Amino acid sequence: MRRLIAANLTLVLAAASLSVTLPAREVEARDSAEDAAMKRAQAHFKKGEKLFALGRFDDALVEYEAAFEAKPLPGFLFNIGQCHRNLGDYDAAIFSFRKYLELDPEADDRAEVEDLIDELEEKASEDRIDEPPPPPKERPRARKKPIYTKWWFWGGVAVAAGAGAGTYLLLRDTGTPDSDLGNVVFR
Repeated sequence: MRRLIAANLTLVLAAASLSVTLPAREVEARDSAEDAAMKRAQAHFKKGEKLFALGRFDDALVEYEAAFEAKPLPGFLFNIGQCHRNLGDYDAAIFSFRKYLELDPEADDRAEVEDLIDELEEKASEDRIDEPPPPPKERPRARKKPIYTKWWFWGGVAVAAGAGAGTYLLLRDTGTPDSDLGNVVFR
């Protein structure tokens, strides 16, 4: 009986030690993944900063978006908004700045960003006024059946054929009719 209790105690202690080490390993793995994500984000951010400084806003935008995907920090959205602003895509810039403020409601530059949003909304509305309206979209038309598949077409053909045949028979000049009884010719 003592052996059984000792074996069970050993199993309980082993399970307890595993339960203590498993969460620690999970935390360690999670921290390692977070560190790797942060390093990827930093690499993309640094590359984006260089490209932004060179005025290559399209390429900088790609890098900032990759940084945000690696580690979704609100500051990346501000940089994404700045790229869109410099590219003249005011609606996308407004979206990014608003999302930035949504994710970081206590941002130190909140007032400046809100002023920037107001400025961009004015520019966006001016652009919409200056642009010609988009061409109206064509509604998809139902495919029409050929006319010869309509009942009234064939009805019209029959009426026209009958009228033509009747007119021909009435108006043809065959001269006087011949008969076996003889004809009287008036002169």
